[in-house]
Amino acid sequence: MQATTTFQRPKRPWQANMLNWAGRTLPLNNLYKFDEQTLIAQAEKETGLSDWGGDDFREPLRHFLQSLESDGQLNLVGRRFFYQDTLRLLTNRLKLEAEFKKHPEILEVPVKKPLFVVGMFRSGTTFLHNMLAQDPNCRWLHLAEALLPTPAPQKGHWLDDPRLAEASELVNRQNALSPNFAVAHHISANKPAECSRLFEHSMVGHLFDFRANVTSYSKWVQQQDITHAYEYYRKQLQYLSWKWPSSHWVFKAPAHIYHLDLLLKVFPDASVVYIHRDPVKVLPSCCSVSGLARIRFSDEMVDANEVGDYWLDVLSRAVHHAMDVRKHLDADRILDVHYMDFMQNPPEMIKNIYSHFDYEFTQATEDGLHAWMNDNPQHKLGVHRYTLEQFGLSIDRIEESFARYYADSGVIKER
Repeated sequence: MQATTTFQRPKRPWQANMLNWAGRTLPLNNLYKFDEQTLIAQAEKETGLSDWGGDDFREPLRHFLQSLESDGQLNLVGRRFFYQDTLRLLTNRLKLEAEFKKHPEILEVPVKKPLFVVGMFRSGTTFLHNMLAQDPNCRWLHLAEALLPTPAPQKGHWLDDPRLAEASELVNRQNALSPNFAVAHHISANKPAECSRLFEHSMVGHLFDFRANVTSYSKWVQQQDITHAYEYYRKQLQYLSWKWPSSHWVFKAPAHIYHLDLLLKVFPDASVVYIHRDPVKVLPSCCSVSGLARIRFSDEMVDANEVGDYWLDVLSRAVHHAMDVRKHLDADRILDVHYMDFMQNPPEMIKNIYSHFDYEFTQATEDGLHAWMNDNPQHKLGVHRYTLEQFGLSIDRIEESFARYYADSGVIKER
């Protein structure tokens, strides 16, 4: 008998069910209006601040809110979440700008030789990122500081920082709306987080489309020059480095493959590890995670075929765009790693990465790698189950869409 797939309609807490019932029965949607001026005014009122550091975030904010309204199919809990989450991003930006204005020396803080993990979503980027983060001399982005970047975090006081508890509560509330999500993709307040979250302070969200159907917004973003978002991202990294220096940063964001040229322009001394995995394995996993995230905030069962079509299109265009961009980049700046090779001996691959980019590999790092692997066996939190057919996908269809990637990348087929 085939095991049940992980992406299913969730059993939500009764409180969420009652709120959503009220949202369907009573005219309560106006409690959370996706209105640009209302959100901006509330953020200014809550913080007592009004300097936004420029207006380049406003147009993407407007498109995002419009897409939530037109595409999102949100229930009342979903409307409340995205209203409050957008407000969080706006208040974060105001607080960051106040810090930049008060302490102009922040913009002199170096971000030396950062190491970026890129690749398709669900291609092994999280595992590789976690392994690289075992170097005790490096710095990595904690989920709690990504969600709540101010005040500037300090290493010696981090474990007592109140934002750890606040971020944990945010994660727990979301997981309660779709308990299987944590099986598919576990996140934790004090663990390495995807740096795409920092781009959201420019309202350029490469994870928004995992959380909700915001297709019109995502298509719009993919057509924009987002240099300003990368520059603001760098400013945030300078801020987070200000009181917590390190030998180098280690980041992970699959979405950097959309903009490898910008990444290396804004970080001219960056090192990039590009992990490759068979799209036949990547696609259904990506679709399952996205479906589990979206179903948290909608009464409608997420259209699995629509999710499959969306990610097939987005990821195939992303890898082929990255291939085109790389023709014009210094080949030594990007190291290609194949998932199947990596999994044969992860610590040895980390050594190779350090050697290639000339980072110092210490005994403490090697000990940390083995300790992390012992503490985090595969399927520790359960088995993430999915099928191609569940999302209207097939091997033939994926191979056709990724034909050039298969031909040119040397990716190893896992079948």
